[in-house]
Amino acid sequence: MLKSCYSCSSYDPYMLEIPAVNELTSEEKEINFIRNGAVLLEMQIACFKGKGKEPIKIYSDEDIYRATNGYHPAQIIGRNIATVYRGNLEDRAVAIKTRHGLSGSDELIEFFLNQVTIKQQISHKNVVRLYGCCLETHIPMLVHELMHGNLFDHLHRSSECWISWKNRLRIATEIAYAISYMHSAESKPIVHRNVKSASIFLDESLSAKLSNFGVSISIDPEDLKPAWPLVGSEGYIDPEYAETLVVSEKCDVYSFGVVMVELITGKDPANMWIQGGDIVKYFFSHMTQNCVLDIVDQRLLLEGSVKSTIAQFTELTMRCVQSQGERRPTMEEVVLQLQKMQKPLDLCSRS
Repeated sequence: MLKSCYSCSSYDPYMLEIPAVNELTSEEKEINFIRNGAVLLEMQIACFKGKGKEPIKIYSDEDIYRATNGYHPAQIIGRNIATVYRGNLEDRAVAIKTRHGLSGSDELIEFFLNQVTIKQQISHKNVVRLYGCCLETHIPMLVHELMHGNLFDHLHRSSECWISWKNRLRIATEIAYAISYMHSAESKPIVHRNVKSASIFLDESLSAKLSNFGVSISIDPEDLKPAWPLVGSEGYIDPEYAETLVVSEKCDVYSFGVVMVELITGKDPANMWIQGGDIVKYFFSHMTQNCVLDIVDQRLLLEGSVKSTIAQFTELTMRCVQSQGERRPTMEEVVLQLQKMQKPLDLCSRS
């Protein structure tokens, strides 16, 4: 079993902008409901009925209030640009997420509706499941399946949540599988645009699931166009996309490659970027000097399985983080290569 590795700062009730349920009048709830995109959302839910994908549910503010024990601070399991509560709805543990600081803004509504729209199109075992949402509160809320922290926190913030090389390789394979599905399951590929370790969540058995679809978009591969503004996270953004603003599946391939470097080295790409460094250049400089073992997370070197697969893994990583998108593999190719690496390790563990 895995300990929960959510990071959470001290509770600040003034940041949440969520009134107690009895402070909202029926009129206020109705105003919030409409302002938060209810009409568009209900149309989308209707469109997905009968297409083999379970439609999301719209919860009332009373449902959310009870589920979070009145937004009690003890229920908070995560805090960054959003606050995440642990709750219980319909006899299952859930994560209830609300962004703060954007109440009533068009930007927030667009971000919220985009997540719901994209999630409605994706049904995959390695994507965090969206159960529903609440539109009656000042800030719309998303109700997800409950996970046990993200990969970033496990790698960089918790000394108790060590992830072995075998598990890192499996996590990479599972997320590659999810991204490949996004790129190929629909008639128009869905590009995540924010692949990073903080967007990868882990359950109790360390199975990985992709989340954070607020800036994801569907594209037409035959008519690629610049998409303003530039989105993504520092240290993970495809340099070709940063220069041209043209979005393609290869943007996700590059960002996933950065996550692969992160898994190998244990270093934080965003922190290196803030300090004026570049984790990809750091990786390439050691690869060209044939000194890759010098940058491998030293604790991993104690595991025999690392040395048997590190050459293949780093070679694939180099292909993913090429500066030119056309030189990168597809995510389908990445999945196949990772599965080949993982298979011998699985056989060894069974013997």
